[in-house]
Amino acid sequence: MRAVPTPSGSVGYTDHGAGPALVFVHGFLLDKSMWLPQIVHFVPLGYRVLCVDLLGFGDSTPAPGTIPLTAHSAALAAVLDAAGAETATVIGYSIGGQVALDFAAAQPDRLTALVLSGTSAAADGPDVRAERLALADRLAAEGVDDYAEEFLPHLLGARTLRDRPSVVEHALTMIAAADPEGAAAALRGRAERPDYTEVARALTVPSLVVVGAEDSFDRGVLAAELAALIPGSRLAVVADSGHTPSLERPLSFNAELEEFLESVAGAPRPGPLRTR
Repeated sequence: MRAVPTPSGSVGYTDHGAGPALVFVHGFLLDKSMWLPQIVHFVPLGYRVLCVDLLGFGDSTPAPGTIPLTAHSAALAAVLDAAGAETATVIGYSIGGQVALDFAAAQPDRLTALVLSGTSAAADGPDVRAERLALADRLAAEGVDDYAEEFLPHLLGARTLRDRPSVVEHALTMIAAADPEGAAAALRGRAERPDYTEVARALTVPSLVVVGAEDSFDRGVLAAELAALIPGSRLAVVADSGHTPSLERPLSFNAELEEFLESVAGAPRPGPLRTR
C-alpha cells in the first residue's frame, strides 16, 4: 500500500503492473480491495492498475464533517502525480462514478477513457438529499454495523446473497472496516454534490456505462439514462448481478471492460446494448 498527502488528508492506494494506467475508484462503505478481481485480470494483460481509497475509507485519512466530491477527485489527480502517470482510464463505481465525473470536469486532459458502473450523473433531489444527510448522522452516532444488514441487499443481488458466500463475506468485511466518521463525511459530500448532467453530455473520451441487471438502485433506468447522455457511449448490462457487478460477476465485468479497453487502444467503436 502507498499513500500520498492531499489538502484533505492522506490517500491510500495500490499500484500494480506496468502499461496504460487504469484507476479504479470504489463505492460507499467499501474500499480499494473491492477491485482485487480486476487487479488479477488486467495486470497480466499489460495494464498498470491503480486502486484508490476515497478519503475517509480504507487506508485514507478518516475525516469528520463533510468531504466534497471535489476533494476526492483532487485526490485522484494527486495519486496520478505520485505514480508519474500523466493520463489514465478512470473506472468509477457508485459514488466513485460521480467522483470520476468530477475528475472528468476538473482534469479533462488527463482522462483517456471513462467507465461508470452503477452510478448516475444527476444531483440528488430534496428527499434523497435529506435521507443521505440523516443516514450520515446515524452512521456517525451509531457506527456501521447495524446498517450493514440493511445495506447488503441493495449492494448485492439476490443470487449473490444466496449463492456467492465469498462475495458476501468480502463485502461485509469492507463495510465492517469502514470508519463511521469518514463514511458520514463522504455521504454528506455526496448529498451536496453538483449535478454532473452537463459534464456527461460534454464528454469527448470513449465511455462505457455498466450496470447489474438486478441493481435495485438503478431500477433499469439510471444507467440507460446516463449512457444516453454521453456521446457515443456503450451500455453493458451484466446478468445475475445487483449493484456491484465487478465483485458479483467479475468474469463478465472484466470481459466487458477488456473489450472496451481494446476498442480504446485502437479505433473507438461505440456499440449497442450488450448483455452477458
